Amino acid sequence: MLFTFGKLLVRKLHVGCEAERLDLQDDVSLQYYRLQRISSGSIDLSGGEAGTVKSPTDVSTGKATDEKAPLSAVITVLNDRFGTDFTEEDRLFFEQIKEKASKDQQVIQTALANPKDKFKIGIRKLVEDLMIQRLGENDKIVTRYVEDQDFQDAAFDGLADEIFDSVVAEHS
Repeated sequence: MLFTFGKLLVRKLHVGCEAERLDLQDDVSLQYYRLQRISSGSIDLSGGEAGTVKSPTDVSTGKATDEKAPLSAVITVLNDRFGTDFTEEDRLFFEQIKEKASKDQQVIQTALANPKDKFKIGIRKLVEDLMIQRLGENDKIVTRYVEDQDFQDAAFDGLADEIFDSVVAEHS
């Protein structure tokens, strides 16, 4: 609990600015924290059936397809890749972030003026700020987002795609 609080607090501190008094009451307030054990015990690595690894030619030509992935697909990817158990209810968390970001004028201008890859660079900090704002409402996702860079990258990628597509579709 203290680690998560401290990690968020450090981002708000201005190192080297001792002249002014810090007022963090509105910026950092840890009101709720939930810790839940998912499982315990050892993992049995012996036994089971041996699997086979497919070669790249078994799957396809290797060309990437640019398919639109709904936020429920983002949840599925996160669950499969990181062993989480997010549900459709948790999808609403990402939907709330998407909706709030899609209505932000800076996001709209960034999406309309840039291709998707540049747009993602431009809104990373905003998405992180929105995640931190929602910490009290759904700390399970935010804690994983803040602490696990691979998880953050996977979640951000899908979320940024959804925000971009939503803004461009609404303003085209």
